[in-house]
Amino acid sequence: MAPTLSPAQSHGVASGSVLTGRHLVTARDAEAFRALCAAASAVPLTQAVPGTVAPAQLAAVALRMCERLLESGPAPGGRVALHGTQRLRVERAAAVGEPLVSRAEVRSVRPLGAGTATEVAVALTTGDGSAVAESVSLLVHSPGPATRPAAAVARPAAPPAAPEGARCSSYTVTRELVRRYAELSGDHNPIHLSPDAARAAGFDDLIAHGMLTFALVAHHLAGTVGEMAPTELQLRFSRPLTVPAEGATLTVRDLPAAGGALAVTAVDGAGLPVAGGRAVRPPTGART
Repeated sequence: MAPTLSPAQSHGVASGSVLTGRHLVTARDAEAFRALCAAASAVPLTQAVPGTVAPAQLAAVALRMCERLLESGPAPGGRVALHGTQRLRVERAAAVGEPLVSRAEVRSVRPLGAGTATEVAVALTTGDGSAVAESVSLLVHSPGPATRPAAAVARPAAPPAAPEGARCSSYTVTRELVRRYAELSGDHNPIHLSPDAARAAGFDDLIAHGMLTFALVAHHLAGTVGEMAPTELQLRFSRPLTVPAEGATLTVRDLPAAGGALAVTAVDGAGLPVAGGRAVRPPTGART
């Protein structure tokens, strides 16, 4: 069933605009999503939960709803859309082939420099209304390269060493991996698929989807604490991951933090931060 825009909000993407839809992740798609993340890592994932949808794939489904909701409003001509933050809270595992209902709502639209920042929340539930997950995305639309000043970033001479006690995973992100993610997620934004389009938008080269970084962070956590252990993962994206013809390296690290949480970071091959945030694990004795 195609998503439907609430008639009362069809005029644009003001705060309160709503889009609803229905989704079903097939066994083939669920397997392909996990295989994509595993293809970027030399370490196989041994803690996937058979018969379930990877949490990061639920976030990808939710983000597509965000994009469809924003596409229903006035086109932000001459602006580049980037992911600012992403939070996913999982209430329970979603079974492969289980029908899901989504409800995307614009929580706020506010000015941010010369652009705008739009927060969209997506609730994923079963047909009877039982909660499965909630995804909250902050999407930033900024001016194109003609009016957006380029930020000069000093690259370190060598990648900084990982903090003591950090658990690390290294991922190789190729253009083919980005293309495969675009196919699975339905996000075919040209800045992720064409170097020329990315440069025209003001980037050095083709850039990976923010949600691909999110998926690889989740894959790292699945290997260290278990796929369904974190009940919430939130990331703030510092900068896009540039993917030249030879590919890029993404290193994900986690460290214990206050309250039993995990502090997570993702850096590129030069050690520059791509994303950072935290993962919350359930208390001892709670579900896993």
